[in-house]
Amino acid sequence: MKKEKKQKSDSYLVLEKYLLKNTKAKIGIGIIVFFTLVAVFAPVIAPYEATQMDFVPWEAPSSEHWLGVNSYGQDIFSQVVYGTRVTISVGILAGLLTSFIGIFVGLLAGYKGGKTGEILMRIVDVFLVIPTLAFMIILAAFLPSMGIVNLIIIIGALNWLWMARSIRSQTLSEARREYVDAAKAQGMGTIEIMFKEILPNIIPVVTANMVMVVTQAMLTEATLSFLGLGDPSLISWGQMLSVSFDNNAILYNAWYWMLPPGFCIATLGFSFMLIGNSFLDIYANDRGGAVSL
Repeated sequence: MKKEKKQKSDSYLVLEKYLLKNTKAKIGIGIIVFFTLVAVFAPVIAPYEATQMDFVPWEAPSSEHWLGVNSYGQDIFSQVVYGTRVTISVGILAGLLTSFIGIFVGLLAGYKGGKTGEILMRIVDVFLVIPTLAFMIILAAFLPSMGIVNLIIIIGALNWLWMARSIRSQTLSEARREYVDAAKAQGMGTIEIMFKEILPNIIPVVTANMVMVVTQAMLTEATLSFLGLGDPSLISWGQMLSVSFDNNAILYNAWYWMLPPGFCIATLGFSFMLIGNSFLDIYANDRGGAVSL
């Protein structure tokens, strides 16, 4: 039993052992820290208010307006800075909701197995057949208003399916290990074994999935906002792309309006992907084999 407990402790230490030595992780964390600081200090960084309309429309980038002015006379650089707050907030909160559902369903289906596991996985299979984005659009159309809370709930509640399958596959492997049998012999219950014994041993895989769903949540928010289904009162990168498209920014050759929010979305998403892949590398090094989500 002492040996099993040592293995469990080592699994907690694997992140500290490998994470800061992984180049992909360091780059990804650096990008995320940068955007987080931008979001926190947005009022200090942005030279103007995001909704301030006191400037000449369609003005090209200059020393006063680093990314130019949009068709409404608003400073684009200020909107990009303030838009960081909404995009990151939706991504993280929706990602946490997705992770909670995915982890619970995946652990339960993998550990219990039998009819419980089959029923849960058949539910997952049914929802996987349904186009998630189309389903979100339908839900958004029926809601009286699409505030940020509704946006987070819709994205978070519909993006957990692949994560549940990934967690289940890893749980199936862990459930056969000796430390689980020892926990059962001690009289530990299902929930206790799932979260106190199995979950700590698959932390790298769980974390890799979490950063993936956060990325997916941010991209989904940008997509819904681009389609005009987001909260129009909030400035986000997706909403900026939607407004620029609606105002024919392409015809006006206003690349400075379209490219910055798109570049920010791609860069932040890429950073989360780097971290997700680094956690898989960590897990593979710890277990001595390749791992895939």
